[in-house]
Amino acid sequence: MLHIGNTYLPLCSGVNRRSFLQVGAAAMAGLSLPNLLSLYAAGGVDEKKAKIRNCITLFLVGSPGHLDTWDMKPDAPEDIRGKFKPISTSVPGVQICEHFPRMAKMMDRVALIRSLSYNTGASHENGQRWMMTGHDFNAANKHPHMGSVISRVFGARGDLPASIVLPAAIGNTGTSTPHGQESAYLGSAHQPFILGSDPARSDFKVADLESPAGQADFRIGARRKLLTELDELQRHVETNSTLERDTAYARAFSLLTNPQTKKAFNLNEEPAKLRDRYGRNTFGQSCLMARRLIESGTRFVTVNQFDTVFGISCWDMHADGSSLNNTYADYEHVLCPQFDLAFTALLEDLEQRGLLEETVIAVISEFGRTPKINARGGRDHYPSAWTNFIAGGPIRGGRVIGSTDKIGAAPHDRPVTPPQVVASIYQAMGIDLETTMLPGPGGRPVRLIEAEPIRELFS
Repeated sequence: MLHIGNTYLPLCSGVNRRSFLQVGAAAMAGLSLPNLLSLYAAGGVDEKKAKIRNCITLFLVGSPGHLDTWDMKPDAPEDIRGKFKPISTSVPGVQICEHFPRMAKMMDRVALIRSLSYNTGASHENGQRWMMTGHDFNAANKHPHMGSVISRVFGARGDLPASIVLPAAIGNTGTSTPHGQESAYLGSAHQPFILGSDPARSDFKVADLESPAGQADFRIGARRKLLTELDELQRHVETNSTLERDTAYARAFSLLTNPQTKKAFNLNEEPAKLRDRYGRNTFGQSCLMARRLIESGTRFVTVNQFDTVFGISCWDMHADGSSLNNTYADYEHVLCPQFDLAFTALLEDLEQRGLLEETVIAVISEFGRTPKINARGGRDHYPSAWTNFIAGGPIRGGRVIGSTDKIGAAPHDRPVTPPQVVASIYQAMGIDLETTMLPGPGGRPVRLIEAEPIRELFS
């Protein structure tokens, strides 16, 4: 069975993705999406789906130094090992930074990937594209965000968007190249919904869910009518369907007018003690909201810990004395405690609610940081080695995949690339990567990701 998004197409027994690519792509390439839908309607399709899971991705914008967090080298020279000490965890032989004491107690739920690397550039945006799409690309050849792929493959579950980004989209991180948080060729119907507000603020409101002051229901209805009329006009001009735009419009109006949908964003319904447990800051409250959204039907939630690296306390510890002046003090007093509190609260909360088995939590970042501390006491961009980790769903916790050399400069064994992490997230969510394809540019079927999952995460 070949899956084109959430449309199912029959294949002969024994035909898998590889043989399809060899002999079937040429025949399928000329089919438009409506024709593919017609094949689906003709019958002969398999309605049985793999188990659909959820995903919460925590993107640590700026990127923690791996030697200062989850891949410490206490025996390395002083200008390599840094200022922090390792501590033991609940998994014998596995150590992490002393400033993650809560995470250390829950390492049996977590799978560390310590041998990540790529070699195509050291900009934040380059790493963001790799880790959020599994591809590198430019503005003219974009690939879709993981949440958009999940939206296209599984569709929405209820009135909430299938993919939501909290609290804001990534903005200025150094260059004007894409960040990888768009739907690209999958179209506007699968564009992630951007919260656009800080859930930690006392006056928090979801930007796109609030009607302008004084705009009554009849004005919202009038706007809906106008958009419908414009679509009808466009249908007479264009030969292609505007189904995707209709879907996006319907979703927007549902979010604007449905009280139950808006309720999912209301953190005031949570006990104050639980809000404290997550941390009364933007990242902590975004993690709590992610849990609420998953519980309410959203399939894929991305939490950007920051939307920039300039002029704020973040993981980008260049220590340059100017707009990138993050240092070990920021790690010790702000960043590590903030992450330790929110991440472990999310794990505990999902587990207590019976949601951890069906929710994948992926903690990812752009790259590592230089093994040698720079002259200013910081570390710079370093995509040659770093650590990310995954928990929940079918992921086998309490393990370490790969390692780096004695100074954390390069993978020592089991090298892992960003596309393999993305492929692993897709598999953990229940996607059969052998038989599932996407309608790519021009409607041509394309593979979700050009990589195989990390097998050790599942065995």
